[in-house]
Amino acid sequence: MSLPRKYSRLTVAGKAKDDAVVGLLALHGPLGFAEEGRDLVACFRSAATALEAEAAARSRGFRTALATDVAEGDPLEAFRAASRPFVVGRRLWIDPGEPGPGQPPAGRIALRIPASRAFGTGTHESTRLALLALEDEVRSDADVLDAGTGSGVLALAAAALGARRAVGFDTDLEAVFVARENARRHAFGARVGLFAGPVDAAAGRFALVVANMLPEELVPLLPALAARLERGGRLILSGIPAERERAVAARGRSRRLRLAGRYREGAWSCLCLSRGSS
Repeated sequence: MSLPRKYSRLTVAGKAKDDAVVGLLALHGPLGFAEEGRDLVACFRSAATALEAEAAARSRGFRTALATDVAEGDPLEAFRAASRPFVVGRRLWIDPGEPGPGQPPAGRIALRIPASRAFGTGTHESTRLALLALEDEVRSDADVLDAGTGSGVLALAAAALGARRAVGFDTDLEAVFVARENARRHAFGARVGLFAGPVDAAAGRFALVVANMLPEELVPLLPALAARLERGGRLILSGIPAERERAVAARGRSRRLRLAGRYREGAWSCLCLSRGSS
């Protein structure tokens, strides 16, 4: 009989709605987040990583509580049970709860993305902003690349919105397993290809490249992501704290990309950059 897996729970008091704290803890690769009243809970596989995240939070003056070696049933089970579907933009309906028979409102496309250890259910502002940008940018003849796919929500959204093909990749093998399970829940998931590996393993060029990650991860990838764009293609960059938007846009200009659009919600920004057609 195998022993149950363990995880760690880091609670940050009174910060359930604080995007800055979510961004800070996201740097340490949590399994996921949950809200318990006014408190924010981040779950980590490694106790050592949880300790590092706690130290970072305390260095900013936040009150924390850490529980390690928690036996795992499923750390996000309660979150899924309490979740309710919600709409994004003009066409999408997202259900982050336990898979069920619920149907979207007329004219909306269902994305069933149960909350899991892979990031991205659409509840976080950065994911919603990327979804809004995809809704504006996806064309029926487009091939789309989703960098750091996590749960696969953006690749699946691209296919749902009519992309000819969507490819998602992540360096986290577990995330790719989750994304493949999510793809199997959707008929349009057949047009989504997923692999574990770096951006260099993505062959070909794409009309649209989307990446939802913090600037520390995003900026080093910009040259490789820009190189995957076909002429006239668009690069959607989300997960950018609003105060760092100008710096990321400047990095895009250094790759000969021009600013074509901007989306904002709360403390987060999403940029749409365009590669010239010549």
